[in-house]
Amino acid sequence: MFLSGHILSLTKIIAAYGMIQVVAQDLGIKTGKKQRDLVQKVPVQAIIFFSTAYTVTNEVYLSLATVGIYMYLKYIYSEGKTSKVCFEEI
Repeated sequence: MFLSGHILSLTKIIAAYGMIQVVAQDLGIKTGKKQRDLVQKVPVQAIIFFSTAYTVTNEVYLSLATVGIYMYLKYIYSEGKTSKVCFEEI
């Protein structure tokens, strides 16, 4: 299944936002408080993750599967325990 039209454009915009957010963080640019609060909501994260995955796979099913794997590893496999940074040893 593929996306088209306005939905595809919106998906690309959301994916590009996600990529810009990562680059901004890597550059040490601070995130707005309301912006942070918004993107920390699980539904918003799922939309950003799906959009990013779709730009790579170009398939809805693969994108949903990818988001599902991420959510499973974070919330079920890790038993809800998170770390402050991705790689604490570095």
